[in-house]
Amino acid sequence: MTPEQKKIRLLVVDDHVAIAESLRVLLSREADFELTEVAHDAESALRIVRASRPGVVLMDHGLPGMTGAEATTHVLAESPETAVVMFSGGMTDDELVVAIESGIRGYVMKGAAVPEVISAIRRAAAGEILLAPDELARLLKHGRARARDRSERERQIATLTPREREVLGLMAGANELPAIAERMGISVHTARGYIQAILEKLHTHSKLEAVVRANELGLLGP
Repeated sequence: MTPEQKKIRLLVVDDHVAIAESLRVLLSREADFELTEVAHDAESALRIVRASRPGVVLMDHGLPGMTGAEATTHVLAESPETAVVMFSGGMTDDELVVAIESGIRGYVMKGAAVPEVISAIRRAAAGEILLAPDELARLLKHGRARARDRSERERQIATLTPREREVLGLMAGANELPAIAERMGISVHTARGYIQAILEKLHTHSKLEAVVRANELGLLGP
């Protein structure tokens, strides 16, 4: 590192103490890295970000209390100039899209070799996107599909009345028509009308199909 080069102030966030400390030791050997104290949860990470304004945060995906993506949103609200690199043992495409939407520059796998981690940190500090073009294109396409699904879910929620959603929940519990009517204190005829309205609004042809469609849209509770 030449005298005019600025050191990269780095924060490591990982709830596994052994991993965090190992990273701290390994990364502190790099002449162009200046490590802050490590953080083991989002609250500690935010405190350090406020105090130290790191250039790069190596953020664990799975943190206690909130996800790494949620923590990233808070970090960037505090320090927009900070680059966040997700550090993960593996993420689904949905999780990756959520992380990208939170503002990460990219990710590096926990099983990656140390030189790969070091390179990712330096590239993020330099403003690079740590995703290959084809992977970025795939995730952007996936993100568009998620947005369409979210829009459809919001539309479906808006069309269903509170009583229809209550009936839908009872349908998901495998309740038959008489049981639904009894649980809701209504006639079988009225319950049948609610079910027919649900089928029409969800564009389905049977109670089972309606329940499956509602589950796909996230209309049902856990």
